[in-house]
Amino acid sequence: MYHLNPGEACAVTLGCNYHHEQSQVLAKAVTDIQYLAIPIEFMEKWLNEFKSWHYFVIKTYRSRYEELLKTINEIAFKNMDERLEFYILKYVKQFGAIVNLTHQDIANDLNTSREVISRLLKKMEHNGWIVMNRNSFDWIKK
Repeated sequence: MYHLNPGEACAVTLGCNYHHEQSQVLAKAVTDIQYLAIPIEFMEKWLNEFKSWHYFVIKTYRSRYEELLKTINEIAFKNMDERLEFYILKYVKQFGAIVNLTHQDIANDLNTSREVISRLLKKMEHNGWIVMNRNSFDWIKK
């Protein structure tokens, strides 16, 4: 899972469009959005005609590849509590200190059980890192 910020594009969508394939990725907006849909027939034409579009596509692929490497590192070499903290910090950086996610949402994103996330969040609350609310929590760790 990854989030797109204003001005970014989905690397998977770009790749699928280039090869005229249907994407197997599910997109979910977590905030109100405006998006620009570019007809598939322009993809190859723009890659050849506009260097700025070509650079944008390459930059998008590179950015997502780097994010993938970070994620693999988190999964392979970090404990779940460290992965959860990394996940929360990433969320807080993008959306602010109030985390409006259920324990199940987080568990799904981290490919673990809700019970594990609930236990770790309770530990974070006990340590004074978060303040729990219903279906959300406030990140207060500095």
